[in-house]
Amino acid sequence: MKRFALLIRTTPTIDDTNYPRLARELGLLGFEVDALFIDSLSLKAGKIYARGFPWDSGLGIHDSFPSLQDIEINHSYVWVLGFGDRSSFLDKYQLLYALPSSCQVINSLNALMHMNSKYLLATHAKFQNPETWASTDAHELIEVVRQHSGPWIVKPPAGSLGRDVFKIDQNDSNLSAIIQNLCGPENTNYTLLQRYVPEIEQGEKRVLIAGGRVIDQYLRMPTLDHRTNIHQGAKIARCTLNKAESALCHNLARLLLEEGVYFAGIDLAYPWLIEVNVVNPGGIGTIDDLTQVDRSKEVCCAILGCLGLEF
Repeated sequence: MKRFALLIRTTPTIDDTNYPRLARELGLLGFEVDALFIDSLSLKAGKIYARGFPWDSGLGIHDSFPSLQDIEINHSYVWVLGFGDRSSFLDKYQLLYALPSSCQVINSLNALMHMNSKYLLATHAKFQNPETWASTDAHELIEVVRQHSGPWIVKPPAGSLGRDVFKIDQNDSNLSAIIQNLCGPENTNYTLLQRYVPEIEQGEKRVLIAGGRVIDQYLRMPTLDHRTNIHQGAKIARCTLNKAESALCHNLARLLLEEGVYFAGIDLAYPWLIEVNVVNPGGIGTIDDLTQVDRSKEVCCAILGCLGLEF
């Protein structure tokens, strides 16, 4: 029987994210599924292990974890659904790289390392991305803002959930303090500076991609400030993709699949491609809340189809 290992972040109980939904659907499709904490990855006598538990169909959101055990990762498929503690990312990446060749990692290791990067997107000529600068040099970034009129977004390149994301301009009295704080006292933290695009004020569309095709989408409208993250108070609503948006998303979906990205979330404020999320993108639960339709099975079947498994 084919086996899936879902690598997840550590939480106090089973949380309402993607993995309980995906584990349930994979189980219904006939797979054995283990949920493993990515921060527990370890090497034991030449084999890769992680601490976790076999998924049981009776488990639900907010339930306590069953008894944990060390499980060797020799599964047919390993689905990375969280990076965990970022300070140990390279060690975990190298442990995943050392898995047996019979283990197929979703999304590919190359994609996890590079396609989640805001740097790659900013240099990809095929898609329109806001003008972007990145550096550890606070003075350099401050001068970019001072010499170019108009608002900018400044943020950490590996951030998430809208944390430490600021809208600034050359007249902002806190300009230097914000950028210096993000770069750190020793100028050792990379900081991203990106042109603010006014189209974002009409909302940002989160588009879920699986198996090289669009699954569904919804609109995130900023309410409290410039940020469109749900965790920062953004309003969500159903939406459709117009012809141009649909063409962009389908082209990007095919490109991502060529790079081994089977599941991703695209953030779009047309004509701007804002971000591509290739590690556990949110959206399945939000779409379920908006439509009462759970897309988990559709996501799983789209991915399995690309892996040569039809259901």
